[in-house]
Amino acid sequence: MGNFNWKSFFISFSIFYIIFFLILDPNAKKKEVNEKKDISIEVLKDEYVLGNFAQFKIENNSDEILTFNSPCESADNKENLVIFGPVNSISYFDQCSKNKTLKSFKVQPKQTYFLEFKEFSADIFNEEGKYKLHIKLNTESGEIKELKTYSFLYEKPGFFRNAFRHIVSYPLFNFLVFITNYLPGHSFGLAIIILTLVIRGFLFFPNQKAMTSQRKLQKLQPKMEELKKKYGKSQQMLAMKTMELYKREKINPMSSCLPMLIQMPFLLGLYHVIQGGISEHLRPMLWGIQSDANLTDINTQFLLWDLSDTPWNPENLWLLILPLIVGGAQFLAIKLTLTTNKKTTNKKTVTKKKDPESFSDGMADQMANMQSMMLWVMPAMIAFFTLTFPAGVGLYWFISTVFGVGQQKLVNYNLDKPQVRRKTD
Repeated sequence: MGNFNWKSFFISFSIFYIIFFLILDPNAKKKEVNEKKDISIEVLKDEYVLGNFAQFKIENNSDEILTFNSPCESADNKENLVIFGPVNSISYFDQCSKNKTLKSFKVQPKQTYFLEFKEFSADIFNEEGKYKLHIKLNTESGEIKELKTYSFLYEKPGFFRNAFRHIVSYPLFNFLVFITNYLPGHSFGLAIIILTLVIRGFLFFPNQKAMTSQRKLQKLQPKMEELKKKYGKSQQMLAMKTMELYKREKINPMSSCLPMLIQMPFLLGLYHVIQGGISEHLRPMLWGIQSDANLTDINTQFLLWDLSDTPWNPENLWLLILPLIVGGAQFLAIKLTLTTNKKTTNKKTVTKKKDPESFSDGMADQMANMQSMMLWVMPAMIAFFTLTFPAGVGLYWFISTVFGVGQQKLVNYNLDKPQVRRKTD
């Protein structure tokens, strides 16, 4: 691909990454300075948006095992977990049912336990306002520790977030749930693969147009070098002649950005759907026709990975295979475009002696350095994103990249094959 295309790709994906972790990521923690205690609980964020589930961290810095007896297991534990909402207090006991439960748990000495209420989130945190959580833990010595969080806020989603959910996230999620119900083993991984192929099919013609434009732009490199050599001292004249060349050859260099920008909402939507796992907290996203779907049957395990978790696990480095193969696929995709670009410029560079003062040679060297850097930097960046995002997003990107490689080969074949001209009398 051309120099401009990779710059646009890098900028677009960087913006995409920033949006994830600074704006849309509901797990991003706001750091606070808290008094260090032997036993403490804190909420990971002090602000949430309705529809996202709150997470809490219990730290046990004591030498005793802490035990939480769930109110779902006995009425005697009714007061062990109470949430104070903007209107009234909510006993967790009143939320327990056959399909929604909270198990008892233990927190070992010097350990941390993360507590979340995915199944109950939509029922408990359903109004905007401030909430507090009170929880009782039993120590080995028989003492009862009552822990309280500071206030945390639930807000209604803003216009753009709400629009994004209804236009992108909800349709993606309902499609995935619908497909999963008909797949063997209710495989969420196979559903993501099917979703990827559907999206790539939907974007086939815009991508085809962009790839064709990119390939034609590559084949114009000799003419571009001639323009740089002739008008290199006048940037204004060079820009004007370049635009004239694009217009004459019917090439729109901006078109290559469109498919990448179109894919960003799908990546964001998929991230929003799977970043917290597939469970009852996502039920409000289901459309009426699927309101009775059993979310607990969905199998998010695919090959080595739980698709709702990140591939990084120090205890199981085999999970790093996903970032490596995604980065490898991206390397092959870039290598394919750079190789075809090299073929179009090789004839000119082999027979010509290099002039140190030539503007054209300087630009050629600069582009070669840029391409060499992108060949290694871009796959590494994609691999890093895959490492930090849920594995389902990485699976989507891998299948999408492989599909793109095949489509690029098809475009190259159609444009590079010898043209048969009919003789006219």
